[in-house]
Amino acid sequence: MADIIRAHDDDWSLVREIRLRSLTSDPSAFGQSWEKESTYEDSVWRQRVQDAAWFLAVDAGDPVGVVAVRHEGDAPANERELQAMWVTPASRHSGIAVRLAEAVFEWAREDSADTVTLYVGPGNTGARALYESLGFRDTGDRWEVVEGDPDGDWHKMARAL
Repeated sequence: MADIIRAHDDDWSLVREIRLRSLTSDPSAFGQSWEKESTYEDSVWRQRVQDAAWFLAVDAGDPVGVVAVRHEGDAPANERELQAMWVTPASRHSGIAVRLAEAVFEWAREDSADTVTLYVGPGNTGARALYESLGFRDTGDRWEVVEGDPDGDWHKMARAL
């Protein structure tokens, strides 16, 4: 069974590894691309680990899941945003995503939040079903990822803690 750990400064290479795997495996699930993030210098990855709370699911030393959570500067003080959730295809439906989400909820509570939000792509029905099972609900807010394409807008979901 995978352990859920909080990534610290010296874990940046594990964060990079699993994040780039997620972008390779499921590129449409994220608002970024492997082509962009694979060019980031090591210093950028180190900074990313410092700028957000990253949680990893690690099985026998290998990362098999990841999620980040942070307070976005333009968000209300009580909100934290869940970002970059991904579990390897071989480890899906094993409870890892739920355990990663629980780590996010615990961190958000400790960081004085009472709400966790996220954005999910309109075609990502598997992720949407997972988030709904975790208590997230569609807020009606949308994020226009591709300008002029309202059918591609990502849905904002929120969950009270």
